[in-house]
Amino acid sequence: MHKEFHIGDVLSVTTGILVSPRLIAGVYDVLNYMTGESVYTHQIPRISQEAGPVLIRQHPWLAEIDLSDVIPDSWRERLDTIIAEHGEMITVEPMTDNEHERIDPLSELAEKVHPDKIVIVQ
Repeated sequence: MHKEFHIGDVLSVTTGILVSPRLIAGVYDVLNYMTGESVYTHQIPRISQEAGPVLIRQHPWLAEIDLSDVIPDSWRERLDTIIAEHGEMITVEPMTDNEHERIDPLSELAEKVHPDKIVIVQ
């Protein structure tokens, strides 16, 4: 099973540079789909480190795209150039159990901040 995502969403995961036209929502959508989970904000860095190599294995040409020189004023122009070369949408497959470590979001947060600082809103 696969799903199509905007190339900017995918590149935001593989490069760590936010070039999604939908900003962070695009990153959440890719990671939520790939993990089959609802990813929390504090999980994005870890899960992106898992997902980036998986996306590159799915589409090896993604490894050739370097966005390290993108600045806030130039990301859209750069993305338009990439779209012209590779297309706007890219298919993504979910991660397997071997590619993604499932960690309870609250337990993972408790590893990062003191439990007294965690407020659970129901």
